[in-house]
Amino acid sequence: MTRVHWRRRVPGRLLAGVVLFALGCAARSPETSGRPVAVATIAPLADLLARVAGAGWEVRSIVPAGTSPHVFEPRPESVRLLAPARLVVAVGAGYDGWVMRLAAASASRAVIHDAGSTVGVRLGGEPGPAHDEEETDPRWWLSPVLAAAALPPLAQRLAALDRAGAAGYESRARSAQADLMCLDAEIKERLAPVRGAPLLTSHNAWSYFAARYGLHVVGAIEPVPGREPSPAELRGLIDGARRYRVRALFTEPQFPLSSARVVARDAGVRLLTVDPIGGVPGLKTYDQLLRFDAAVFRQGLEGT
Repeated sequence: MTRVHWRRRVPGRLLAGVVLFALGCAARSPETSGRPVAVATIAPLADLLARVAGAGWEVRSIVPAGTSPHVFEPRPESVRLLAPARLVVAVGAGYDGWVMRLAAASASRAVIHDAGSTVGVRLGGEPGPAHDEEETDPRWWLSPVLAAAALPPLAQRLAALDRAGAAGYESRARSAQADLMCLDAEIKERLAPVRGAPLLTSHNAWSYFAARYGLHVVGAIEPVPGREPSPAELRGLIDGARRYRVRALFTEPQFPLSSARVVARDAGVRLLTVDPIGGVPGLKTYDQLLRFDAAVFRQGLEGT
């Protein structure tokens, strides 16, 4: 099994032009809807935030669909999105640490809410199966159970900003939790026939999903996000795929396909695409995203 390491990767710089733009435009970023603005870094987190916030808030997401947060570089439009926000919700665990710099650059007075820390996911450790600290996967939202656990603290954070709406936030959080637990049961049933099946992934993104539904990730192509694997690492993956009798390699739309195609071809496995972030047509909501991924995992692991 190829050892998978994850390092915190944030943009190396906020371009000087973005910072200067921020200083000039922060005051010119009106809340056009007339509602207070709440911002999440990625689309699935924005959907969860919107369920709790309700119609009284305008909810935005920062990272464009199809873009990896690991290589995301804030642009002037990112500043416009965030500048009027009263609340910014981050995944945490180093996944989107750039949001602090972006908030500072946009002169935002928003409260930063680290959703990952509210469910026990922090840089250097994670609940669930044992991992070395270097192997931490920050994508806790891919477990509906953890996503559900993140909602009550989010409701409390919103209530601290809007005391009059506290009862509504609490009620919507409870309702959304129940929906997510139903989604979890649905996905668990769908993936039951392939429980224990081995698989390869493009990078270390699916540990929470796999742990929840009994899948066995035996390796990943990118040891570190944004770094191409060495020939020796690719050979190790190919050998591991044959040894474990892997049927499929699952890549993602945010990552290049070149190495994945090599591994799939030489190992004789299928290459399918799953998506941890979504935000594109058909995958706008959290439920759509998780159902899509579950269907693709089952298809690939069954060999159908």
